[in-house]
Amino acid sequence: MYDLKGKTLGRYRLLTPVARGGMGQVWLGRLQGARGFSKMVAVKTLLPSRDNAERLEGMLTEEARIASLIQHPNVVQTIELGEHEGVLYLVMEWVDGESLGYFRERAAELGGMPWTIAVQLVGQVLAGLHAAHELRDEAGLLGVVHRDVSPSNVLVTYDGVAKVLDFGIAKATQQALSTTQQGEVKGKFSYMSPEQLLGDSVDRRCDVFACGILLYLLTTGQHPFTGQTAAAVVRTIVSDEPIVPPSKLREGYPPELERVVLQALARRREERWPSAESMRAALERALPAGFGEAARAEVTSFVNRVAAERQLARRAAVRSAQLEADLGEPPSLPHVATPNGSASVSSLRAISLSKPAPEEPLGAVSQSNAAEPAVASPSRVGKGVGLLIAACLLLLTFAAWPSRDRSLAAGHPVAAALPASGAPLSAQPAPRPSWIPSPSPPAAASTSVGQDLSGSPALAAPGGASPRVASSRPKAPPRKPSTKLGAPSNDLLIPDYAH
Repeated sequence: MYDLKGKTLGRYRLLTPVARGGMGQVWLGRLQGARGFSKMVAVKTLLPSRDNAERLEGMLTEEARIASLIQHPNVVQTIELGEHEGVLYLVMEWVDGESLGYFRERAAELGGMPWTIAVQLVGQVLAGLHAAHELRDEAGLLGVVHRDVSPSNVLVTYDGVAKVLDFGIAKATQQALSTTQQGEVKGKFSYMSPEQLLGDSVDRRCDVFACGILLYLLTTGQHPFTGQTAAAVVRTIVSDEPIVPPSKLREGYPPELERVVLQALARRREERWPSAESMRAALERALPAGFGEAARAEVTSFVNRVAAERQLARRAAVRSAQLEADLGEPPSLPHVATPNGSASVSSLRAISLSKPAPEEPLGAVSQSNAAEPAVASPSRVGKGVGLLIAACLLLLTFAAWPSRDRSLAAGHPVAAALPASGAPLSAQPAPRPSWIPSPSPPAAASTSVGQDLSGSPALAAPGGASPRVASSRPKAPPRKPSTKLGAPSNDLLIPDYAH
């Protein structure tokens, strides 16, 4: 498998990696259209696998098939499934926002998420899931079940719109074709329904159960099923042990809202809300203030209040990735391999993959398996000619040095244009901030981090001061170390939101 950073797959240039999971990697990509048209997208590619390559390709194809049928504002849009020189890739919309888990953590630091905001966000998730559950084809209902609803698989835009993503393990229960083997368990243990954990058949009500967990978590700040280990959490979910009512954890909890939450968390699926839409309608009856234009405006205000700095840093990182792609000159696939030891680090977080399996941080060094001979491109030949001309000019400069003073005195036009003694021939580029990846090969010219490639004004500080990139971490008390395998140290990279 090639190092894909900077490569072009079909119409899409891969700018920088943003997330990595058990089966694949997601990239910030740019659609390159006619006459300079471009659009930011997310591109998912598969990680190399000798044993499961065929099965993983089948899963990615099934994800594309199911997700592309869903046309709803609360579901991340799937744009295209493509293959380029043996590399299978899935193109999705680029969501300018954060995971639901991020906003849950920030709300906890501020004393808890308001009821109306929690209900509005979960209501949007339920609406997106209902659209997936109701998918039909010419043969009838497909019976799609997401099976992996969790805070990391819900993105919230900076405009306050919640979007369900990652149908990588979704299942069409009414079709014979399935990538799930009999009795196989898929999803995150702490958000699974009892029947899912026991390997029984599943339907839309397992997603209702997961939404009950989300609502309980957002409104109380605690998970309804706890344990010191994954096995302990599983035992709690499948047992008949009563769930602690939300009103015991948060004073003034609305009774009608509590009833909706507890019914969604019923261990027996027959006792739950029969559909995502029925649960959403029950929420609207229980807390009408959580729905409507006023509630949506409140969510937008909340999102921009708690994520203002992160939003600036994130958008600056996107511009930096675009700038690096434009100034750098990475080789095209597959003629030139990236030299061993190259590292790629991103300050972005947009897509969370389906399985938070053991993974290596994206800050780790990625090495190619075999180096391939370099092939000179026309642009590199042009650079070589330019360097040769520059060398000739330097030789002329030193040759003319003894007569420099006489030439200047005589007003010689060429000699007068030469630099003073000790002065450089060109300005040195400004130092790059530590969080911006170094381009490879080096850029031909330096450009400010705040520059917008589309021509829009840069992020300028008041009074004409240099733009300041916001801190990548919210100002908050230190977090407890994550016990999740492969948890990265940079929370702008792949935060560990699923607890």
